[in-house]
Amino acid sequence: MSSIRDFGAKGDGKADDTEALVHAVEQGDGEVVLPRGDYRITRPVVVPLEKFGRLSISGSGGTAKLIMAGVGPALHLVGTHKKTAAPQDFAEGVWQKERLPTVTDLEIVGDHENADGIRLDGVMQPTLRGVLIRKCRHGIHLVNRNRNVLIADCHIYHNRGVGIFLDHVNLHQTNIHGSHISYNLQGGIVVRNGEVRNLHICSNDIEYNYDLKANDSADIWLDARKGTIREGTIVGNTIQAKISPGGANVRLTGVGKENPNAVGMFSISGNLIGSQETNLHLDACRGITISGNAVYHGEKFAVRAKDCEHLVFSGNSHDHNPDYKGKSTDAFLFENCRRLQLTGLIVQHTHAEGEPAESTMTFAGCSFTSLAACQLLDVRRKGLRFRDCSVVRVAECTIRGGGDNFDEPIGVNEGTRDVMIVNNFLSVGKSGRLSLGRRNDVRIDGNMLLL
Repeated sequence: MSSIRDFGAKGDGKADDTEALVHAVEQGDGEVVLPRGDYRITRPVVVPLEKFGRLSISGSGGTAKLIMAGVGPALHLVGTHKKTAAPQDFAEGVWQKERLPTVTDLEIVGDHENADGIRLDGVMQPTLRGVLIRKCRHGIHLVNRNRNVLIADCHIYHNRGVGIFLDHVNLHQTNIHGSHISYNLQGGIVVRNGEVRNLHICSNDIEYNYDLKANDSADIWLDARKGTIREGTIVGNTIQAKISPGGANVRLTGVGKENPNAVGMFSISGNLIGSQETNLHLDACRGITISGNAVYHGEKFAVRAKDCEHLVFSGNSHDHNPDYKGKSTDAFLFENCRRLQLTGLIVQHTHAEGEPAESTMTFAGCSFTSLAACQLLDVRRKGLRFRDCSVVRVAECTIRGGGDNFDEPIGVNEGTRDVMIVNNFLSVGKSGRLSLGRRNDVRIDGNMLLL
C-alpha cells in the first residue's frame, strides 16, 4: 500500500500535490491510498496501465478529497485493449497489467471551469465505486474503446457538463447501478454516437439534470444520430427533473425516418418518471419495450414518438397524486410510427392542462396500431385521434370524459383506413352519440356507450 503522503503530499488543500500523486502511481506498489485530507492537483494524473501495471486508488473510506485545479480529468486511466471482451481477444499483457483498475471511496471536486472528474480510455474492466464527483465539467467521461465498465454506488452531483458521458465510444457491457446522478446541467447519463451494446442503467436516482438556459435537456439521453446504441435496460430508477426548454426525462434519438435501427432493443421498466416537458421522447427508434412504469407530469407530452418501429407499451400508470400542484397535458403523440402495441395502460388526467392538446392520444400517419385493455379517464377533449393511419384496432378499452369540454372518445379522419373498434366502454361526448363514419373499412361492434 502506497500512501500519497509518503511521496510528499501535504493534503492541506493549498499545496500542489500533483507530483506526489504521480510518484505514488509510478513508484508505488499499485495500491495508492489518499489518507484523510484535501489534495490539490493542477494537471491530469495520466496513468498508462501498460507501463505501471495493476492499479487501485482509494480515498480512505471517503475521507480524502482530490481537488482538480487544472484543465482535463483529475484521473485519466489509459489502457491498450483493442478488441472485444471475448476470452480469445485478450492480449496476455492486459491480464497481467491492465485488468480491473479501481477507484473507490474518493471525492473529486473541480476548481477549474474545464476540470473533469475521471476519464477512461481503452480500459478493460474499470470499476468505480463509492466515488463522489462534483463541480466539474464532466463527471465520468468515457472515450474511445472500453469494455466491461462498472459504476456503482457513486454520487455524480452538480457538474456543469454531463454526469456520466459515453462520448463516441466503442463500448460493450456497461453497468451503472445504485448511484445518485443529479444536477448535471448537460445531462445525467448521455451516450453520444459511437458503437454501444449491453448498457444497463439500474436502480439509480437520476434527478434534476436540466439547464433552463439550454435548448434541450435530458436525464438520460441515448443519441445515435452518428452511431448505434442497442441492447440495454433502464430499470428501477427514479428519473425526474423540472420543466425545462426541450426537456425530457428519457430521450432516445436515432438517425431519422429512413432508418429507425440505430437505437433500440431496449427495455424501460419499473421506473418512476416525471416532471419534465416530455417524459419519454423517442425519435427514430426500433424495438423498445416500456412496461410497469409510473409516469407523471409531462407538461407537454407523456410520450412523444416519431418515425419509430416496433414499440410496446404495457402496464404503465400515467397519473398524478392530486396533492402535486401544477399544469400538465400528459398527451401521447405518435407520428409516422409502425407496429405499435399499447396494452393495459391507465391514463388519468387529474391536473389542469397548460397548452391544450389535440387529444389524450394522437396517432398521425401510423400503421399497424393496436390498443387493448387500456383506460383513459377524465379525458379533457378527445380520447383517441387517428389521422391518416392504417390498420388500427381499439379493443376492450374504457374512454371516459372528464368535463364540459369533452368532445368525443375516438376521432377517425377520412384518411384513416382499415379500422376496428370493438367491445369498448366509450363516453359519447357533446354529440350524445358515437359517430365514426360508415365506410366499409371501419368496423364498429360490441361497444357500450357511457352517458
